[in-house]
Amino acid sequence: MKLKSLIIFLSLVIIGCSNTQVKEEKFVTAQEEREYLEKYGNTLSLEETLEIARERNLDLRIKELEREIATLDKKIAFGNFLPSITLGGSYTRLDDNINLEMGLPPISFGPIQLPLPSSFETKLIDESFYTTGVAVQIPIFVPSTWYLYSARQKGEDISKLAESFADKMLQLQVMSEYFYILALESEKDTLINNLKSSQELEKKVETSLKVEGVLEWELQKVQALVESQKIALNKNERDLKIAKMNLKRTLNLNLQEDIKLESIESVEVELPTLEDCIYNALNGNEILQITEKGKEINEDLKKIAITNFLPKIVLGGGYINNSNQTLADPDFLFGNVTGVISIFNGFKNVNEYKKAVRREKIGELTLEKQFMTTVLEVTKAYENVKTTQELWRMAKLNYEAEIGKLNQRKVERRVEMIGDEEYYKALAEYNEALSLKEKVQYQYEMALGALSIAMGKAPFRGGN
Repeated sequence: MKLKSLIIFLSLVIIGCSNTQVKEEKFVTAQEEREYLEKYGNTLSLEETLEIARERNLDLRIKELEREIATLDKKIAFGNFLPSITLGGSYTRLDDNINLEMGLPPISFGPIQLPLPSSFETKLIDESFYTTGVAVQIPIFVPSTWYLYSARQKGEDISKLAESFADKMLQLQVMSEYFYILALESEKDTLINNLKSSQELEKKVETSLKVEGVLEWELQKVQALVESQKIALNKNERDLKIAKMNLKRTLNLNLQEDIKLESIESVEVELPTLEDCIYNALNGNEILQITEKGKEINEDLKKIAITNFLPKIVLGGGYINNSNQTLADPDFLFGNVTGVISIFNGFKNVNEYKKAVRREKIGELTLEKQFMTTVLEVTKAYENVKTTQELWRMAKLNYEAEIGKLNQRKVERRVEMIGDEEYYKALAEYNEALSLKEKVQYQYEMALGALSIAMGKAPFRGGN
């Protein structure tokens, strides 16, 4: 019983210590993040957010490690061209000497026969001995190693392209999450003014109900409107909280830390022609280049399959030292040339070649398909940019009109021509127009970013 109590007590102590250590580690991590963010000030610009993402994003770090692995694979393949040197040694002890017995013919001189033994015994191997040696091998004619190295080189190129593409997609993801937060914050102002306008209307209806100017159900309808706008405002706050957490997850920051973002002002860019965009995409699109590299790897695999029908020649040599005293020369050098060719292995080489030919065909078809897909994606992205550009111009015109309308309502309120309800309604319409202009502006930036990625360029243009 005492032993059980002691075990339970020690377990609680260990768990308590481990929990304390975890809490301390979390506190240190949170403190480091606060110090890390302090250099950016109170708010983060889009450019600073992208910088943090490149430094801390876990997916991008994984791509970097995969690229390093591909580089190591290429170095491993290059090692097949270099000589391999092995150092060996052994010690052998037998339970007895191994002797060699040779029979002797009888020797006689006429009638006289000499009394000699009928056999002769001599030591062949010592009871114990050691052997040391150095062996060297280098391939003279092993064609498969050439094409394996070529395939590994292309694999390294693919990993670099994949890392570059992941970096651009990360920029686009950060831009999307950044703009979504700004859109929610802009929408919040509209919802607040809508709520204020509805609350003023509710006060008027309550006053009218007291003098029996309206029916009770009309007040209930207005109260329901007020509640719905409160729900919309609460939902906006929840969505904003989740949106910020999504961005912080992308940036690999503490999800509980609050961040503030700077608004941006965009300018329209002059689009090149669609033909120029397609030309740039065919030369710079990473997915198309990766597909082309994959096709070239399949060609190398076919060449490797062909080399299975060819002989493999390896040059070898080395030095051996043996302590066996029966040897006249205990150490010696040696050299050899080894050649191997496969004659029959159950048609394995034949089927491997057929398989490689079909893989090469798949690579050609995939490249052709990706070529058409790239052209289609660039065309869709280009037309989407033009559409959002037109919508943005329309939203800016509407915003300018709402500015004039709001200025008029301010004057009318000042001279008491309108009440708070009409003023807050005009203010809500202004904020709605502003929110619409900013949302379309963000859509325009995202459309430009998608077009840039399709052409193999970075989606972020820098600055505002």
